[in-house]
Amino acid sequence: MASIGKIKLDNPVCLAPMAGFSTVTYRVICRGFGSSYAPTELCSARSIRYRGIGPSYQYLRIDPEREGLCSIQLFGFDPVDFEYAIGAILDDEILSKTDMIDINMGCPVPKVIKTGAGSALMKTPKLAGDIVRAAVKAACGKPVTVKTRIGFDKGSKGDPEFIKVLSDAGCDMICVHGRSAAAIYSGKADVDAVALMGKAAKEAGVTFFANGDISDGVSALEMKEKCFADGLMVGRAACGNPWVFDKIRKEMEGKVFTGPSSGERKEMLLRHLKEEVELAPSEDAAVRAMRGVFVCYVKGMKGAAELKDRLCRAVSVAEVEDILWN
Repeated sequence: MASIGKIKLDNPVCLAPMAGFSTVTYRVICRGFGSSYAPTELCSARSIRYRGIGPSYQYLRIDPEREGLCSIQLFGFDPVDFEYAIGAILDDEILSKTDMIDINMGCPVPKVIKTGAGSALMKTPKLAGDIVRAAVKAACGKPVTVKTRIGFDKGSKGDPEFIKVLSDAGCDMICVHGRSAAAIYSGKADVDAVALMGKAAKEAGVTFFANGDISDGVSALEMKEKCFADGLMVGRAACGNPWVFDKIRKEMEGKVFTGPSSGERKEMLLRHLKEEVELAPSEDAAVRAMRGVFVCYVKGMKGAAELKDRLCRAVSVAEVEDILWN
């Protein structure tokens, strides 16, 4: 069974961190369907350093009792920011209960990489290593993990040297997404490139997770076996589809998976929404924030196009409920 530092996972499949999707509500839901754990949405280490925990709390929020293992994800470009931010997290009564600290070195969004953060750190390996060292020092024994990509530039075929840098700096687990930063999410994940980095991780003795286009038992087994992967992270296939974790686990074991009915998907959408409302500043804010998630839940349903259009104009729970059932 996969382990991260001294933490042993109950299964090797987990939810990948995704902005707008990996809220505490959805992490708890996915946990119920078999996700072993899930990092939070990315949060700026610099913002915590200069503005404090408060403004970023919605991204940092964890619920150890309901989601089990917790991992707070940070991004940035300055080791001092990480040292300060992790210290602030560990000084907080609730956030200090996180089991791990995850560093984002894979985000391809322009506003992140233009600062030298996210996947841009692949271009500055020394700085990436310094950030991991600062995080390990500040984490006081809690495992530090990194999620990155096969490379920064288009056509990248894997960067085993980057794995060595992260490993030498004390990283406890590295997850690699099978696309370059330039590719963002276009094309297919390059399994061979991930495997090259997985082999480097194995040689370095660091836990390795693979990510990219994992949506069923077949793709999961291929990625795990070819890439020397101790674990797998599921991203877009899990958007509005928490059942994918049950599907992957059953199919990896040679069992038959029966997917949810349209009614079950609608019920889960409403559960998800209502729980988000409880944590949001207002019902309207929660509904608007969920619009991109609604689209994922109803994908493939009869009349999906009309449902998507109407749901993306809804402003209340009652309105969403009426659209789904009437």
